[in-house]
Amino acid sequence: MAAIEWMEIRGHKFEESEAREASDFDEIVSNFDLDPELMFQMFQHEGLSVPKRLVIAERATIDDAAMMILGEQDARIRGIIQDRIKRERLNATGGIIC
Repeated sequence: MAAIEWMEIRGHKFEESEAREASDFDEIVSNFDLDPELMFQMFQHEGLSVPKRLVIAERATIDDAAMMILGEQDARIRGIIQDRIKRERLNATGGIIC
């Protein structure tokens, strides 16, 4: 995705510099065809910037993203993960809220 596409994800806004870094990291992930499990393993190492955690939150498996929410400090990234989980539940139930 282009940097402009990372400016707002699921209603959460990011600064231009964050969007550029997320775009660059997403391109690297795509070029090396990193699988979601490997991306999640990267998250487990401290020191990843917000844009990198953003890409991982958006691309990781839903189970790994759910695990990310436990330690995530940035409210925007938590919101993205919460939205993914909510949409996954809706898809699993055919749009019926149980």
